[in-house]
Amino acid sequence: MSDQPNDAKRTKVLWLTSSYPRNEDDSASIFLRYLAEALVKQDIDLLVLAPDHSEVQPFRQPSGLVCRHFRYFFPRRLQQLAYGSGILPNLRAAPWLYLQVPFFILSMLVAAGWILRSQRPSLIHAHWIFPQGTVAVVLGKLFRIPAIVTAHGSDVFLLKGRFLGVIKRWTVKNCTVWTSNSWATSGAIGADGLLSPHIIPMGINYRHFALDNRKLSVKQTKLILLFVGRLVETKGVAILLKAYALLSDALLDATELWIIGDGKEIERLKALAYECRIQDKVIFFGRLPNNQLPKYYAAADIFVSPSMIEGQGVTFLEALANGVPIICSDVGGVAEIIKHGETGLLVRPNNVDELFEAIYRLITNRELRMKLSKAGKKIARCYDWEYIAKQFLSLYINHLNSAEFRL
Repeated sequence: MSDQPNDAKRTKVLWLTSSYPRNEDDSASIFLRYLAEALVKQDIDLLVLAPDHSEVQPFRQPSGLVCRHFRYFFPRRLQQLAYGSGILPNLRAAPWLYLQVPFFILSMLVAAGWILRSQRPSLIHAHWIFPQGTVAVVLGKLFRIPAIVTAHGSDVFLLKGRFLGVIKRWTVKNCTVWTSNSWATSGAIGADGLLSPHIIPMGINYRHFALDNRKLSVKQTKLILLFVGRLVETKGVAILLKAYALLSDALLDATELWIIGDGKEIERLKALAYECRIQDKVIFFGRLPNNQLPKYYAAADIFVSPSMIEGQGVTFLEALANGVPIICSDVGGVAEIIKHGETGLLVRPNNVDELFEAIYRLITNRELRMKLSKAGKKIARCYDWEYIAKQFLSLYINHLNSAEFRL
C-alpha cells in the first residue's frame, strides 16, 4: 500500500515493448506483466504499448495500468512478426516477415508519439534495446522527456551484425539511463564510451511459486524432470532429450521428462524423442497459463534448462522458489544466480555428456537434491517483484528529479 494519499499526483510512464501478455492466460513476457502490476501499486500510472496480434483479448487490469496495441500489418491474421517463438526465430522460420519489420517500427513510433502528445507521460521506458529502445530515444529527444532502456538478453546476444551493433550502441549512448538484467548482458554490449548500466534483474512473485500445497491431482510414482520455456533451438531442448536418452532403462522407467512450452521446434523435438526411443517417457504439455505453472514446479523433482543463450533466466527463479533443484548451462547471467554445487549444477552449453552426468547425479543423489532445494529457496526470495519494482521506481523518480537529461 502507498503511504501517499489517494489524490496525490502519480507518475505517468509509457512502456514500449515487443511482447506482453495478449490475454488473461497468455505467458508471453509474463514477467513484464508482473513488474507492471507491482509498479502501479507504488504510485505509478503505467501505459503499456505492445504489438497487436490475432490472440489479443482485453482483460481486466489493475487500477493505474492500461495496455494498448499497435497494428503494423493488414490483414490482422498476417501480423506474425512478434510473439510465438520470438521475433528473431519467427524471422528465421519465415523470411517473408522481414517485410513487416519497417511497418512494425514505424507503427510503434507513430502510436507512441500520439500517446506522448495526448497523454503527456513523464518518461518513456523501453524494454529491449532494439527496436523499442531506439524508438524511445528518438521520441525522448523530440518530446524532451527522459528515455530509459532495459536490456533483457536476447537483444544483446542474438541481435548481431555491424549495422545493428551501431544502432544498439547509439541507443545506449543516447538514452537517459539504461538497465540490464545481469552483468553478463551489460558486458556483452561493451563499456567504451557508454553510460554505466543499472543492474536490475527481472523477478518473480515469490509467494505464488513458493506455496507447498499446489501438487497435481494425479498420483505421481516417478521422479519428474521438468523443462519450462520456449521451444526454440537456443533453449537446448534437443540436447536435453539426447542426454535424457542416455539413462539406463531402469532409470528411464523410474523417471519422466515434462516439457512445458511451445514454439517452432516442437514437431522436430517430438520426432527426436521417437528417434531416441524415449517417446513414452517424455510428455509435451504445450503452452500453459502462467498461473498453472506452480503446481507443475511443485510436482517436479529436478528442473533442467540447458540454454545456449540466457540473459538471466526467470524460469530458474520460479523453480528455485518452489524448491526444485536446478541443472542449467553456464551461459550469460546464469552464474549470477546459480552457484555450482550450492544452488544448482552448471554444465557447459551444448554438451550432451556433461548434461547426462549432471542429470544422473541428481537422480541418484537425494541428499544433494535436498541441499540444493533448501539453498535455492533462500536465493529466490531476494527476487520478489515488490523488491524489484522499488528499484525501478527509484530509478524513475531520480531521473525525473534530475535536470541533467541526456537530450
